[in-house]
Amino acid sequence: MRMSQTPRKSKKALTKPATAAAKTKTPKTNASSSTPAGTVSTWEDDPETAVGLTVPTPDLSKLPLAFSFPAGGPPPAVYAHGTSEFRYWATAAALRRGADYWAQRVPLTQWQGGPSLNVVLDNGFDLDANYNRTALNFFHGPGAIGTVFTCESPDVSCHEVGHAVLDAFMPELWGVASKEIAAFHESFGDISALMSAIQIPSLRTAVLAVSGGNLYTTSRLSRLAEQLGSALRAQDPDLAEADCLRSAVNSFNYQDPMTLPSAAPLSQLSSKPHSFSRIFTGAFFEILGVSLAAKAANPGAPTETELLAVADDLAGFLVQGVKWSSPVVTNCYAQVAANMVIAAQADPTYSSIARGVFVGRSILSLQSASSLPMMAKVKSLTAAAKSARAEREPLPMVGLPASQYGIDGVLFVEAAAEPREFVVTSAGFNAEPIAPPSGTAAAKAFVDDLFMSGQIDYGTVVDPERRLVRNHKTKTHALVKVDGGARLERRLFNCGLCARGVSH
Repeated sequence: MRMSQTPRKSKKALTKPATAAAKTKTPKTNASSSTPAGTVSTWEDDPETAVGLTVPTPDLSKLPLAFSFPAGGPPPAVYAHGTSEFRYWATAAALRRGADYWAQRVPLTQWQGGPSLNVVLDNGFDLDANYNRTALNFFHGPGAIGTVFTCESPDVSCHEVGHAVLDAFMPELWGVASKEIAAFHESFGDISALMSAIQIPSLRTAVLAVSGGNLYTTSRLSRLAEQLGSALRAQDPDLAEADCLRSAVNSFNYQDPMTLPSAAPLSQLSSKPHSFSRIFTGAFFEILGVSLAAKAANPGAPTETELLAVADDLAGFLVQGVKWSSPVVTNCYAQVAANMVIAAQADPTYSSIARGVFVGRSILSLQSASSLPMMAKVKSLTAAAKSARAEREPLPMVGLPASQYGIDGVLFVEAAAEPREFVVTSAGFNAEPIAPPSGTAAAKAFVDDLFMSGQIDYGTVVDPERRLVRNHKTKTHALVKVDGGARLERRLFNCGLCARGVSH
């Protein structure tokens, strides 16, 4: 989450005083009055809800997805909320829960950068968190009633874990120049936060009780990163949704991102990845809610056990949908959605609900949805050949004219331009299929927006007098000089959504 702040000297999380917010709240807790040894305290979902939880001490070295925390951390214990010791173990517990969840479902042997992923609990003054392939970086900044430490929110932590998991699973999505693929990365992060939260029995019980069994309604579960959202709204009401950072309950339907503005108020849709991600996240959460009602023994009163089972099933379909969406092409939402429906085809209830929601949100056109049975047969014939493929080829590189960026020569970028195995598309306002843009056109739109929003580190490629400068510290991408011009490289995914369009 990028905000324009005045930098000040960073202090490490282990030396920070308790936050003002923590001093003014008395958290509820689901822990017993006598805390057993070998446990630590954390939040159920977000500090804003102030519902505490006591869990067994997480094993940070657990493979295949280990974490490296700052040396000299506090011994595991149940610490007071608002202390640096609490933040250390609260973050550790949330990250371990998220990584363990995906490690059971995604065929991973390690993170993209190796067996252990570094965790920087406080990387400085900012309302931000990011994943850069070597570390999860968290920050601190001004909140509505005190200092906010982004590491403390399980929603934020597990969102960043989602980026890291998807990058380990599908590394070719890291650097591709496509707004829709970047948005899917963000949606996977938000789904990671949702799925990780659902692993907590007390939260499942509380959400079902408050919602009357209707999961697809606004709740603690659907409201993602409430504390960070409050902090951003204190800076500018347009920087977050009304009651959280992003909500999984929304009415956004698919639109061609090439036709959307590059920035818009939170009540509207833009082509920015964090804004555009809400389409797929909303569809996934809607499928979860409708499926739970359909699968429950008593549709009006589903149990927390039934919620866990349905969520696990849908996560499996999502993983298969990503795995099978192998040529990297534009309009990736339709590709993943189609493959999720195919993955669920053995259960007509799941497949019909997924098909209905994806069509209803225009992620799949009616024509594409009707072609899925034939597409499933094609996939079954090509699955063996795909599994036998030792290593995929690098994504196609395209050269964009670059003088408007101040670059002498050509700008080379990775494009979503692999050969399509079959054609599935999203739909427009008239329900007719939308022709997917070319990989080159999508790449140009993506790159134009990066330069306009000030997210490019020019390095030594562009002379200072030819640069476009905006007051943003974090640069998601960098230029690297190569023969014939420059190459665009992604540095990181950062967590936030800025209505003015400065984050990717």
